[in-house]
Amino acid sequence: MSTLRIRKITLLTVPLLLLCALMTASARDAVAHAATRAITENGCDHIRDRFPSLARQGKRKVLCVAPVTQPPGRSVLSSTSAADGPPPLPAWCIDPPDDQSKSAWKTRRFAACLINYATVSVYDTTTRALLGRTMINYMHFIGMFNDSLELTDVFAIVRFYSEGELVPDDALSFRLAVSCSYGCTAGDFGPPITLPENSTRYLTPSVPHLVNVPIDGIRTVNTTYELQLTHPGGDTEMINVFPPEKGPYPSPDIRCDRILSGAGCVIPGFIPTLDGLSAYPTVRAHIKRAQASGLPGAPGTTPLHRLADPAKVKKNRDTACPDSTPRPPGLTCDEYPMARTWEGAWTSGGAYSTDMVLDTDNSGAGGKFGALVTRDRLLDRDAFWVDPS
Repeated sequence: MSTLRIRKITLLTVPLLLLCALMTASARDAVAHAATRAITENGCDHIRDRFPSLARQGKRKVLCVAPVTQPPGRSVLSSTSAADGPPPLPAWCIDPPDDQSKSAWKTRRFAACLINYATVSVYDTTTRALLGRTMINYMHFIGMFNDSLELTDVFAIVRFYSEGELVPDDALSFRLAVSCSYGCTAGDFGPPITLPENSTRYLTPSVPHLVNVPIDGIRTVNTTYELQLTHPGGDTEMINVFPPEKGPYPSPDIRCDRILSGAGCVIPGFIPTLDGLSAYPTVRAHIKRAQASGLPGAPGTTPLHRLADPAKVKKNRDTACPDSTPRPPGLTCDEYPMARTWEGAWTSGGAYSTDMVLDTDNSGAGGKFGALVTRDRLLDRDAFWVDPS
């Protein structure tokens, strides 16, 4: 499993893709179909009852922002170069959301990404007429580091299929308002920007947020975002009809700690995997047999959980591999689930497996697990999988 380094949005271990508003003909056709459907089902019709009251308040127009319930199968944001010198982004972020029925973040241990669609409609509050509309596709990426308490935020947006008053380049201005939960100081995405048709724009190259964590402590935070739109004239009211989970929308929980060496932050809900065990064939074969027998830990099944208490680790090891167990020269006793897990022989009180493996394989595999703990900041009871394939 590779370390994902995102400082200054430099991704070292994944393909680099850039956002843009250029689409193939087939992609444009798919989006056009979705845009037409979104215009018909834009969720804004019910707000017309509010127009008389808004007109009395001096609001001549209303901007309504509504979610697209069935967006295109692939994001408008693609792999061609984008405007404004954008930072590189990983392939898994550009791909369609895992769940497009709601605002679903896609996560990795050190990053979270969200892609969403919305329609924007402008109405006249006096005549109740629809004056214009457009569709927007926006992407949000937040990264963190295993050796820093700084979070890095990137937001990009493209608009397309504009009609009526929303066709001109300066018809809409966009701003992202951000707040951070207790213990976190949020950065600022800056002033509003205008967004020309079919031109990807980044509100900023990246915005830092700083998490304050006490010595030897842990802090779990999330950031919350609200997309704010304005229309020229200053007499326009914005109404957001997104459901609560879509806007303002919170990031996944981000956990920062000073428990392990140094300080760093992760997405605790993402379960990492211990892999790369091919160099240790006897340990690898033992794990395969143990998992095949029904013991936990295989990817996609019940995960294992790190055990940090050295005294309990020793009891696990002594239970599974007591000193009385004969050890032929060059071999040592290997237990699965590992002694450094809550599923170990003593702490779980359940089933476990033992086998004689090469000394060098056992120490090498143990080193791989130690590296996973450090790199992915696995704290006590953190879940992980073991992939011996």
